[in-house]
Amino acid sequence: MSPQTPNSLREATLFKSASLNEEEKKQLDQLGLVFKYYPSNTLLTPEEDDLFVLVHAGWGCLYSNVSDGDRQILDFPLNGDLILVSRSTPRGVDETFMALTEIMVWQGPVRGVIEGIANFPKLTSIMMGAALRQKAILIQHMNSLGRRKALSRVAHLLLELGARLERAGAASRDGFRCPLTQYDLADALGLTAIHVNRMLRELRERGLIDFRQRTVRFLDRPGLERVAGFDPDYLKMCI
Repeated sequence: MSPQTPNSLREATLFKSASLNEEEKKQLDQLGLVFKYYPSNTLLTPEEDDLFVLVHAGWGCLYSNVSDGDRQILDFPLNGDLILVSRSTPRGVDETFMALTEIMVWQGPVRGVIEGIANFPKLTSIMMGAALRQKAILIQHMNSLGRRKALSRVAHLLLELGARLERAGAASRDGFRCPLTQYDLADALGLTAIHVNRMLRELRERGLIDFRQRTVRFLDRPGLERVAGFDPDYLKMCI
C-alpha cells in the first residue's frame, strides 16, 4: 500500500485539518488509538472491548450476516471515516468489519477513547461530528434500500463514495478508483448482481458514468445527481 505510515494520530484525515492547540495535540497521542495494517479479506474482530476504528487508507466493508447465509453490507468505510466495531457477544456479532483491500487504520477501545476526550471539548466535538456523519450515511443507505428505485440506488451510492473520497483528498470530482465488484454492490443495495449489471449498463448508455477496470468515471455528474436525487450535505462534518 502506497501511503506511508503516519508518525502520529495528528496526521489522520479527521484531525489534521482541525485547529488544535498543543494540549489537544498531546492528548491525541494519549488516546490509546494504535496504528494497524490489515491485508485484504482480513476480519477486524474486537476481543475484549468495542473498538473505535478510524480509517487512514484503503477500503473497508462493514456488514451483517442474515439467517440464510447471505450478508447485508451496511457501509464501505473509507479514508477519514470513524466506525464503532462491536465485540463478540453470546448472541453473536451484530456487524463484521472486513478489510476489502489492504487497509490502514487507527483503532482503540471505546471506553478509553471516551475517557481520554472527556475533558477536551474540541476533541469531543470532532469525534461526535464523525459519529453523526456516519449515522447520516447509514440513514441514506436505509433510504436507498427502502424507497429508492434500483437505478437511483446505484447512482446514489457511486456518487456518495466519490464524494467521500474527494473530501478525504483520495479522488477527484471526475471519478475514483473503485475495488467493488457487482456482488459487493448487490449486497449493499439489496439487488442481485445481474440487476446491478443492468443498472450500470443503463447509466453507461445514458452517458452518465463509465465503470470498468476498477475505475468509476463520472461522464455527466449533474445528470447522474438528478437520477440519484443526490444532495451531498449529509456528508458534511457536524461540528
